[in-house]
This record gives sequence, C-alpha cells and structure tokens, in this order.
Amino acid sequence: MMLHINADPEDGRPALLLVHGMLSSRNHWLPNLSLSERFRVVAIDLPAHGLSPAPVSDADAKPDALVQAIEAVRERLQISRWNICGQSFGAALTLRYALTFPDRVIAQVFTNGNGALRDSWDASQQRRNLEQIDDILREGHVAMRRMAYHPCHAKRFPPDLRELLCHDADATEVSGIAKLLSQAMPHLSVRDRLSELRVPTLLVNGVWEKRFQPARQWLSRAHPHIAVEDLQGGHSINIECPDAFNAAVSLFFSGYQ
Repeated sequence: MMLHINADPEDGRPALLLVHGMLSSRNHWLPNLSLSERFRVVAIDLPAHGLSPAPVSDADAKPDALVQAIEAVRERLQISRWNICGQSFGAALTLRYALTFPDRVIAQVFTNGNGALRDSWDASQQRRNLEQIDDILREGHVAMRRMAYHPCHAKRFPPDLRELLCHDADATEVSGIAKLLSQAMPHLSVRDRLSELRVPTLLVNGVWEKRFQPARQWLSRAHPHIAVEDLQGGHSINIECPDAFNAAVSLFFSGYQ
C-alpha cells in the first residue's frame, strides 16, 4: 500500500505528521499552514483518498496495516522521531501508531475521534455499517454524500475550503472507501489500550460536537495523564477554530522538543 506524501523540505525543524479523517485529504490541514513555521510538516493522503491509491486487499485496509504504512512513510523520509497529529479517523490511526511505535513519537495531538474512543460495536452498529457499505457500492459518491462527515455538510467551513474538500471527497475511490469501512472502521477503537500509552498526548476537543463530549469526559476521568484543550468549534476543530488550534498544538509540542 502507498500513501501520498506532501512534506516540507528538511531544515532542522522537528517533523510533524498530519493525518486527516475519512472522506477528506491532506487539504484538510490548509488552515494550519502556520505550523510549518516551526515544524517540518508531513501531510499524507490516506489510501483511497487524494492522490493515494485504494488498498489492494482487505488486509491492507485493516488498522494495523494502515499504521504500518504510516511507519513506512517515516522510514522513507528517514525521520528518527516525529510529532504526530490525527483528526477523526486519522486520530484513531495516530493513537494506534503511538501505541505501536512509542519510541518513534516525540509527542502527539489528536482531535475529536469517536471511532478511536468508542466501546465495541454491538450487532445493530455492525449492521448499519454493512448497510452503509452496500449503499456505497451500489450508489457510489451519491451515497457518500449522505454520510454525516462528508464535507458537504460542514456549515462552519470557509466556503472555498468546503468546495475543495467536497471535490476531494467526491474523488475518493469507491471500492477503497468500502474496504476501509469494512476492514478498519469496526476495529478503530483503542479505548482499552490507552493505559499503555507512554507518549505525551493532548486532545484538542471541539466542544460543539455534542456526540463526542461523553468520550471527552470519560477520557479525563479514566486517563488524567492525557491533557485536554477545549476549543469553541466542532468535529473539525483545526478548520473551525484554526488560530487557537495552531497555538495549542505549537505550545504543547514545544514542551517536548
């Protein structure tokens, strides 16, 4: 499996990996370009998104395989250790990466990620996921546009960025998205593994996403070693509240360089 990489030239700045969520692309991080003033930014397109090809097999679409692909990016760029940041689906992957390769991570930030912190799915949730996959395989991007996290529903995005991300979502590879929904989505959660976490970690929480707030409250109670920064925005807090997000990320990472 290959991931498309967009990386700033190396000039001594600490590296920062950015991983977007489902139905997005590396363009998700355009409001956060100021981070490149302090970090060597490495923004990737996940499989079936942006310029990255779809997973070849079901095995390539599983969370552990996606994490191994991210590690291959680090090796390819010859980065010894890096900071990492994930959003939504990408947050589940970066958290898993930090658990799998803690010695490769300086510190990490993640944003609202329901899949990363949820309990195991019950039979009804599994059934809804399979129905959604069937819809996508039958109707393609028409069905994807009904998904709640498709950027066409992002009312608080700047219009030009929403248009760009909608274009990116509508260009995703249909069978690849179906594979990710089938093989990765049911197994994203790292909720039961967070006690193993050794990497300094910050959750930047968009408080307006009400569905995520029970997970945020649980995280604070169960894992007080994980820092939390609450910001005024929703699911894509890095887009909806970019200046405060950039400041929080820079400040947190600066303590571990």
